[in-house]
Amino acid sequence: MNSATASHALPVNSPQQAVGCVVDLPDDASAIVEFAGRGWHCRRAASCLIAPEYQDRVLIATAGGQLWLLAVLERAESAQPATLQVAGDLHIAAGGDLALSSQTLNITAREGDCHIEDLKYSGDSVSAWLGVTRFVGRQCESVWQTVTQISHRLLRRTETLEQVRAGQLDVQANDYLRLHAQNNFITADAITKVDSEQIHMG
Repeated sequence: MNSATASHALPVNSPQQAVGCVVDLPDDASAIVEFAGRGWHCRRAASCLIAPEYQDRVLIATAGGQLWLLAVLERAESAQPATLQVAGDLHIAAGGDLALSSQTLNITAREGDCHIEDLKYSGDSVSAWLGVTRFVGRQCESVWQTVTQISHRLLRRTETLEQVRAGQLDVQANDYLRLHAQNNFITADAITKVDSEQIHMG
């Protein structure tokens, strides 16, 4: 801090409003700001959403017997990416549209809850690594050019009706294949072929 000396007490000659340089960050709620050759212990104002970093140029002012850091005016050349930081919970509300635009979007949270009445998404690709996935809904519609699914175990249960319409259908089991129903019909317009080493009927 060179000749600057931090002071917690608010002397008579404290600046009413000044621009200084951050020289120390004791915690998230305060900063030591150098102005007029000395260090001033400032409390970070709630309106200062950008977390100050070392050597940032900031605006400080005296109010209510307390010296406040009001805003970050200019980031230091070596500063890390700007961080919006508040002491408690944060709620963002907009009467109209809310738009976010950036090169990269990173979201990290322990829990998340998202409710959107009507969601539209478009993109080139989606990749997800999940432990457990659950979907509950009334109706699902999907249209794909190609679908590939690989799993160790697949269970599908339909209570009423399941229909498959395909140009060609190829079903192959390496070990065991069982078809069972109360009534079973196998029909063909041209040829029906049953080929095996042993055929048991009845």
